[in-house]
Amino acid sequence: MFFYSPNFLIFLLALLIPYLFLKKQRLLLLAVANAVFYAAHPEGFLILFLIMCILTFVIVHLMTRERFRWVFWIGIALNVLNLIFFKYTLFMLDNLNLLGFETSWSGSFVESILLPLGVSFYTFEFISYLIDVRRGDTKPTRSFVKFWVFVSMFPHLIAGPIMRGDELIPQLDKLSEKKISWDAIKFGIYLFIIGIIKKIVIADQLSPIVKEYFDKGSALTGTESWIAAYTFSFFIYNDFSAYTDMAIGLGILLGVRFADNFKSPYLSASPTEFWRRWHITLSRWIRDYIYIGLGGSRKGLILTQINLLAAMLISGLWHGAKWTYVVWGGIHGLLQVIHRLSLYLNRWSWIHKVRQSRIYQWIAIFIFFHVITWTWVFFQAPSIEMALDMTWKMLHAHAFNIVVHPLFLMIVGLFLLHVVEYLLRTHESAIGRIWHYVPFPLRSAVYLLITISIFYFAKGDKYEFVYFQF
Repeated sequence: MFFYSPNFLIFLLALLIPYLFLKKQRLLLLAVANAVFYAAHPEGFLILFLIMCILTFVIVHLMTRERFRWVFWIGIALNVLNLIFFKYTLFMLDNLNLLGFETSWSGSFVESILLPLGVSFYTFEFISYLIDVRRGDTKPTRSFVKFWVFVSMFPHLIAGPIMRGDELIPQLDKLSEKKISWDAIKFGIYLFIIGIIKKIVIADQLSPIVKEYFDKGSALTGTESWIAAYTFSFFIYNDFSAYTDMAIGLGILLGVRFADNFKSPYLSASPTEFWRRWHITLSRWIRDYIYIGLGGSRKGLILTQINLLAAMLISGLWHGAKWTYVVWGGIHGLLQVIHRLSLYLNRWSWIHKVRQSRIYQWIAIFIFFHVITWTWVFFQAPSIEMALDMTWKMLHAHAFNIVVHPLFLMIVGLFLLHVVEYLLRTHESAIGRIWHYVPFPLRSAVYLLITISIFYFAKGDKYEFVYFQF
């Protein structure tokens, strides 16, 4: 069910009408709605999801007893093995065959393994819940219904944001008392519409352009390689952040606040800043449960950089069972290592002052945007060979040819929209207050224009959210 499909809108209305009035039944309504939503997707494995949920719930309560603390590792192993089996079996067997190890597994059986929808996201939530309870950061809920709602909330179930128990469960505890105001409903609808615009007006229009260029393979020129990379940069951002905006908007309609996942990432001046702005909930998951788990920065300079690189390699592999994702994660790891080492230069006061200047920040944003744009080549290219070929051509491309390319003005426009979005989200409250002083006929005309645009672009081809495959 697409978030903007007629079926979903019927599903949402069927939930919201009783949800707003039957406060005491909200948790039960959500529990049923989550199961229905997940079961409505043919690639969803509801029985598997429920089994993993029951097992994790039981293990969490067993491990709170001193003599059963060891079952924590069984819970981690079950969730990791479940993810590995469905997501990485074919990848591992293919690589074993390349190394000369013949496997006896039936090819047809392995190739028939489907990736359950949202498995990466709910597995990370199960694992973080297990770890947080073990650390004492989260008190385990005794209600299975509440635990099921926590991990299966349909707005963010398939592609995040990745939530933690101590963020969502306390909100569920107060759900029956929560008053959902008209202002909250308007804000939720506003975020949902922003997401729809990003998805169908921008991302879905860029998707065929991205496909056209990357399908050219070795025939791409240096200029076309840059245009392909630029286009994919804005496609993946608008597609993924659209899902997040819609998820957060839907959560607000239900009286729940999900964590922010994006903060205008292409305005980042460094690799570290980028990962504080891009897929924020995955970044902090990797930091808190992988990087810090490996030792973080507590074991000296060299091991700190190794831990950082290992965490980013795992982040790359999480995105998919392809070496291109691993290389993409490795590149980001190296960029972070280089940036962190460069911070030692700040010991010289003049360097620190230069780095704090507005001009330096603007130049850094411009340069780093192009670095990020280049890294997306490894994310999207079907092979490392093609990514390296594009990289070589991009290094030898002429700036003049890129600037005069027919799609370059579109790229500039998309970047300016990114800046506008940053200003809009930064000054949201003030803009909202000013908007109410705009004459009603003019506001109505804007609403009508947005509605017509949505219906116009909704008639075209529809594409799944790109992060559904992860």
